[in-house]
Amino acid sequence: MSKKDSKVSEPAVASSYGKAAFSVDSILNMEKGHFDEPLSRVETFRVGLGKDAFESLKAVTGLDYNTLAAALGISSKTIQRKEVFDTIQSEKMFELAELYAIGIAYFGLEGFRRWMERPLFSIGNCRPLDLIDVSEGLNILKSEIMRLQHGIAI
Repeated sequence: MSKKDSKVSEPAVASSYGKAAFSVDSILNMEKGHFDEPLSRVETFRVGLGKDAFESLKAVTGLDYNTLAAALGISSKTIQRKEVFDTIQSEKMFELAELYAIGIAYFGLEGFRRWMERPLFSIGNCRPLDLIDVSEGLNILKSEIMRLQHGIAI
């Protein structure tokens, strides 16, 4: 009888567990760990996120200028001219990136984009995209994803 190989290897999934493909840092094109500390976030928001952070957010979300402009509370013409965003707009970009990082981790990129387009019974048959212009709307969407992650029925 031949001796069987007793080498055990971990499945590929296990090695990537906990390593999100999209983090807030990567979505906003910032160095890894940039947003880890609250005071670092405050300073970043005060200085303002740049156009490259916006363009990276736009690429990941797949949203057009008009939709993102409405979410940030400015016109699409202004958004195209801006090089550095003000404090409120920078915070809003961070909140959107946070939502997308959570959503993509659960649904995958394309799955989350589809989820954002589909009316949901649990939020009054609204499309999630219709809630991204208000911070409380973003909080509602994050809560919905967390409920799904934990298997809480609606």
